[in-house]
Order: sequence, then C-alpha cells, then structure tokens
Amino acid sequence: MKEAVGYISSTKRHDIEREIELKVQQERIREFCQLNDLECIEIYEEPKESTEDYKSELFRLLDDSSKGKFQHVIVLNLDRIAQDTVAKVWVVDELKKNGIKLHSLTENMSLSPDTDEKIIEKAEKIKEKVRDIPSLPEIVNKVIELVQNPNSSALQLAKLISNDAGLTARVLRLVNSAYYGFPKQISSIQHAIAILGFTTIRGLVLSSSIFRVFAPKDNLVKMLDYKKLWKHSLLCAIIAKHINKILKTYDSENLFSASILHDMGKIILDQYDHGNYILALTDFSDLDLVQNLAVEKKYCGLNHCEVGHLIAEHWNLPEAISETIRYHHAPQEALPEHRKMVTVVAIANIFAHVSQKEIDLEPEFFDNINLELLQLGINEIYDIFAFVKEEIKTETDLEEFFD
Repeated sequence: MKEAVGYISSTKRHDIEREIELKVQQERIREFCQLNDLECIEIYEEPKESTEDYKSELFRLLDDSSKGKFQHVIVLNLDRIAQDTVAKVWVVDELKKNGIKLHSLTENMSLSPDTDEKIIEKAEKIKEKVRDIPSLPEIVNKVIELVQNPNSSALQLAKLISNDAGLTARVLRLVNSAYYGFPKQISSIQHAIAILGFTTIRGLVLSSSIFRVFAPKDNLVKMLDYKKLWKHSLLCAIIAKHINKILKTYDSENLFSASILHDMGKIILDQYDHGNYILALTDFSDLDLVQNLAVEKKYCGLNHCEVGHLIAEHWNLPEAISETIRYHHAPQEALPEHRKMVTVVAIANIFAHVSQKEIDLEPEFFDNINLELLQLGINEIYDIFAFVKEEIKTETDLEEFFD
C-alpha cells in the first residue's frame, strides 16, 4: 500500500468555524485514501497564525517530500495550497521534482505541473473575459433593491416590473405555466406578487433577465441545450421550495433565486469559452455530477460553479445566492450560515437531474452528510421523489421563453 499525506488549511478566524472546516477537509482526505488503497500516514494542518507569505506546515510537507516519506499528497482544492497562481505552480513543481503525485479532491483529478499550469492559464483567460461581462439590467437591480427593502410594497414592485413590457410578459408567462398549476389565469403582476411572494418574483425576474441576456448566439454550435437547462433550473427551484416546506426548520428569502441560478456558470462557459466547453460537454458523464466538474476544469480551467460565483460577485448578488452557486456540488464547503440552504439546493439539483433523465432513484445518489444535516431519511427521500414525478408530468412547454 502506497503512503500518502494530506494538507489542510483554513482562512476562517472564528475558532468553531475553523475547526468545522478543517474537520471536513480531514474527513474527505481520509475517505479518498480509503477508496484508493492509500495509507494516510499524516495530515499537515496549517496553524491559524500562518500567513499567505509563510505557511510553516506547507514548507515542512515540501521538505518531507524530498526525503521520500510518501508518494501522494491530497488537498481539498488548490486554493488550500495558495491563492496566488505562481505559488501554486511552484508547489506543484516542487512535488513533481520529488516524484510526488498531487490529488485535488474538489477538482476530482490528479494534477501534474504540466496539466496544472494549463488549467491555471485557461482559468486566467476565463476570468479576464468575465470582467467584461455587462452589469445586470438596471430594472433587475431595482427589483433586487425593492425586494430587500422591508418597507417596500407589492404595488411598488408591480409598478416597477410593469414598466418593462418584455419582462412583464415573461414573468406572467412563467407564473401561468403548469409548474404553478393555478386554476385561473393570472393577468397582473400585482396579483402574481400577492400569490407567489416577493422573493419568488425576484427569482423569476433575475433568472428571466439572465437567461435573456445570455440567450444562445446564432453563430455558436448548439451543444448546450438552453431550454433544457432553463427547465432544469426552474424544476430545481420548485423542488427546493418543497423540501424546505417539509423541513419546517427555516425560511430563506434567497432559496428560490439561488436554486434557479445555481447553474448559470454553464451558460457563461458556453458563451465565453465555447470551443473548450464543447469538448467538455462531449466528455460528460450522465449522472456523475462531481466528475463533470473535473471535466469542465480540464478543458476550461474553471468549472461552472466557480464561473457562476465570479458572476454573482460581479453583479453583487446576495452572499447566500453566491455561496449556493459556488458550492451546490459541495455544500460542506459553504459558509456555516448558508450551509443548510446550499444543501437543500444540492439535493433538489439531484432530484431534478434524476427526474429529467427518467431513471430510477437510488439512495446512493445522495451524500449521507447532506442528508444527515437536513435530517432526511430514506422514506422522506422517496416521498420527495413522488412529488417530483408528479411535477414533471405538468411540465409545460417553456420553449417560447427564448423567442
């Protein structure tokens, strides 16, 4: 059995938050070693007083690597090694010189300096393009401000949305879709707000505007199915709301928006790194969602979670939405105050994928850590799936949304 070591670090200052984050990293590393027949002989934990310029445990690890004490190093992700690109490449290069293989768990791949340098180079190019993405339409920013203002009224929000004929038409089209199943047609924005609530309307406005801003370009090879992605996003949001209703433990005003925007990074990759993203899509696995993140990283330098997070920050979206976009495939990594909401979206995302592919639900599709956090058992899982299957039957044709 080959010998391996782990390296964990945290930038959190609060002791409890830091302890939880380090524990999660340690558990993931030990689990990886067990699954890959590696003997984890030590985990190097960076002390709280370490700085970006001087990481004592990282330097000790590099020194030990030159003495042949182990053959593998496992980290949660490359950012744990360093934030600076040059520093990351230097560490990977030092390990390669010593014959050490580096494994990055969230990227779900083994990294050599050559592949890592290419990935980092691609990532930097994507980040440059993201900086040039336009701001959200003015009306969307105003809607966000109104929704977040506790003194705002439904009438104010209705008047604002009604000033944009295109936006009004799209929101009413969605509200009257079979997804919501109202017996009578809703003909006014104010009526829609009264029934659905401020935060759901915000989610619809956000998503409808974003999907319109990034409508598929005619000159691109159509590999990413935008209409299918839209339906998946909306279904995920509906399932997340249903799960939250079952839990009855908290009420998140950002849940619907976060759910419906969780995959927007895929659209960004398709439009701003189209050639590479086509290669990624052709290499995707049907239901191995984590593996697909690694594939995106391999071809584009960043996965859709990372790109979506960059956009969310660029647009100053609420932190809860930004965290969900970034960690919906790894909820344990989210900030503690948002972890439960991110987990709800992560589970809803799996339900949406399974139902759209029309395959049987298997309990192993879900991470036990996520189920335990929400206190969801097998019976609840199958009850939710029964709800999802009923929802999918009512799926209306939303393709005109892109017309």
